[in-house]
This record gives sequence, structure tokens and C-alpha cells, in this order.
Amino acid sequence: SIRENPEQVIPTAWIRAAQARWTPTPPAGVPMCSIGADIAQGGSDNNVLAPRHDGWYAPLIVIPGKDTPLEGTDVAGLLISKRRDKCKIVVDCGGGYGGPVFKHLRDNEIDVVAYKGAEASHVRTRDNSLGFYNKRAEVVWRFREALDPDQPQGSTIALPPDTVLLSDLSSWIYTTETGRIKLEPAEKQFKRINRSPDRGVAVVLA
Repeated sequence: SIRENPEQVIPTAWIRAAQARWTPTPPAGVPMCSIGADIAQGGSDNNVLAPRHDGWYAPLIVIPGKDTPLEGTDVAGLLISKRRDKCKIVVDCGGGYGGPVFKHLRDNEIDVVAYKGAEASHVRTRDNSLGFYNKRAEVVWRFREALDPDQPQGSTIALPPDTVLLSDLSSWIYTTETGRIKLEPAEKQFKRINRSPDRGVAVVLA
């Protein structure tokens, strides 16, 4: 079992509840609305694609980074092959690996957004009480809010029963500084969990 950290952004119980809501097929008539993509070219990390149909997430598509070349066209082609309903693709461009994938998709007139976690955030938490240190803190906290069972009508998020995803989503920890939510630096998080939380990243980007 995963030991809960008091500074954990997303409570483990909320993730388990979202996995318990999951069904093997998406809700009827609900189009694919986005794909989150965490890119890892070479090395020991994985490329992870997370297709989403409203609140329902498809099983994650995981491809070892060593199987994809540096120019990014392989991953871009894979994203195009998995894309349905002209959905938006969100590519993590924070580490540099996502840049060629983003460019290849944009050059082919795909609806694509470049996510850069270090960029400033200008929004606040749902209850308006706190701001965010950067975009990375914002997107992870927004996913926490989407999983919150106490919101009106509860959470509609349904996540595949993936134990690595559960571990990833529960691995972010935070502090508050000068009225803003700040996540533990990515390098420290990677070292603590001994890998990149690439499945969690793909899901929160979607």
C-alpha cells in the first residue's frame, strides 16, 4: 500500500475512487477531446500518451524512449494515428524533447498545445484562496480539483486501473509560499520515486 504524505497534492483515495469508476469502454457518444503526451526520446524514460473522452481516460499508450528517434517524427506519427474527433493534443515541451514533436504536429496543422511547466501561472485555485508558483503546480492542482469527491455532483474522472499511474499521481508533494502553491522540484521528485512520473504527467496534461 502507498503511504500517504501529508503534503501529497492528490489524495491516494481520490485516485483509487477514479480507478474504481473506470469502465473498459468510453461512455457512448462521447468524442475524444484531448491527448496528453509526455515525450522521452532515448534513455530509460517512456513516451506516454493519454487519450481522454471527457472524464473517461483510455488505457495509457506507453512506448520506451529508446524505441523513438531524436527527431520526434515517430512520436508525432503515433499521436496522429491515435487521435480521433480532431481532438487537441497537449505536448510536454518543458524538457526539450517535446519540441520536435510539437513542431511536427503544428507543421501538419494539428490542434496542438505546447505545455511548459516552468512558465508563470496567472490563475487561482477553485476556491480563489491561493495562486500557483508556475504552470506545473497549476495543472497538477487542477487535476486534484477534478478528482475532488466533495465538488457538486462529485468527480466524473474515470482512470484506468494502472498501478504505475496510481503511484505517479500520488507522487507530487507541495508547499505554500507567499500565497502560492509550489510543487517539489521535478529533479527531487524523480530522485525520490526513482523515475519520471511520465504516466501521471500525460494524464494531467490531457
